Amino acid sequence: MAKLPDGRLPIEDLLATSRRVSMNTNAYATVLVAPYEQWRASAMDRSYQKELAKKYRQLQKKGALSFSCCSDSAAVLETMEVMRKFRGPRFHAQGDGDLLQRPEYYGFYSDVALRGLGSFVRLYAMKMDGEVIAAVLGLCHRDSFLVIMSAFDIAGYKSQSIGALMFEQVARDCIERGDQMLDFTIGDEPYKKSFGAQASPMWEVTQVGSAVGAIALFALKQAPWLKLAAKRLSDLKVQPAHTARPTR
Repeated sequence: MAKLPDGRLPIEDLLATSRRVSMNTNAYATVLVAPYEQWRASAMDRSYQKELAKKYRQLQKKGALSFSCCSDSAAVLETMEVMRKFRGPRFHAQGDGDLLQRPEYYGFYSDVALRGLGSFVRLYAMKMDGEVIAAVLGLCHRDSFLVIMSAFDIAGYKSQSIGALMFEQVARDCIERGDQMLDFTIGDEPYKKSFGAQASPMWEVTQVGSAVGAIALFALKQAPWLKLAAKRLSDLKVQPAHTARPTR
């Protein structure tokens, strides 16, 4: 059981297994305070505030810029489709696949966004001249907004730091809604600290149930790359075997 937050229920006691171990990765969240200007001044360096303000002005000069939270099914489906398009090349370049490229995962997250519309889910979209150029999907829980995934038109707006500008607008909307926490969730991406997010360690608990499981666990500890290799192998489609032609 991986990605366990810090300071939560000691699941290892229920499983009668060894204590949890660090995953060597963290989750990040920033405390929100109203008004937005006060949070921005306290959470972000002055130089970074000026940098983003400059890039936002540059972005506005490119066309009709808008930011909104999707309010109907048509907007959700449009934004999810664009999100899938933007995430594909990005994660392929990093050497790992993106789950949204697989129909079953894309269908699942789209269904979550549609079912939770107006209640426990928010899907934000930034548009340029009516076209989605950035999107953020997240869950709402106990005055917190927890980011699930995001996507940006990096190729078209890389010099404008579109990802940072998008999260800045998300923070503004969360504060106006009365949220007290913007949770970027798991991942050690540097941009999170730029928004005043504090690190919280993530843990995992392992319980072996068989001899085969013990061997597998040992192999994973000795060579973590096997985990990635196994994931990639599971994504491969088995090709039909070629039938040999009879010879005379």
